[in-house]
Amino acid sequence: MNEVNVFDQNIEAYETWFEENKDLFQSELAAIQQILPASGKSVEIGAGTGLFAELLGVKNGIEPSENMRKKAMARGINVEEGFAENLPIPDETYDIALMITVDCFLDDLLQAFKESWRILSEDGFFLVAFIDRETPLGKIYEQKKQTSAFYMQAQFRSAKEIKQFLASAGFEVVDERQTIFSLENKLQEIKFGTGEGLFGVVKVKKSNQKTC
Repeated sequence: MNEVNVFDQNIEAYETWFEENKDLFQSELAAIQQILPASGKSVEIGAGTGLFAELLGVKNGIEPSENMRKKAMARGINVEEGFAENLPIPDETYDIALMITVDCFLDDLLQAFKESWRILSEDGFFLVAFIDRETPLGKIYEQKKQTSAFYMQAQFRSAKEIKQFLASAGFEVVDERQTIFSLENKLQEIKFGTGEGLFGVVKVKKSNQKTC
């Protein structure tokens, strides 16, 4: 995957964005925290450098980029090498799985969501945070992604598309949040639902119909 090399080679730029946009980052964290279960064994799929995992209290991660794994492990996260479409995790290992702005880089999103279904306990929850293509800011991101080292090859999706993939993988939605209504670096409102804010978060659980 070319995206792995891009992140491997641009870790400093990746972390600098979060440092320079602390209020936007805090808004994204807050949106996740509002619907993140208070307890349970958790894993972040596509953990990156561990920025989110560290602050969300997630102790385990999966990350294909070697340099990013090293950064995450330095933050105290137990990170294994692996890809979202083929997780090196036994069935029903975790109570909580998170995937934060990873969907747009995956070759097979449905397979990745099916893998998340597989590794979750029967009563587990899966949280997917994504850049919503159909929002006003999402449309700007789509237009300008060719100028971004990170997003040049990204395939942004709408909240509707994300939820369709999740349903096909055997999940049902239980909660949603959204934030980032302006790119100005300031704390932003957290709203229920999705479809307006650039940063959407969908919380799902296993439905009665098993994925195949």
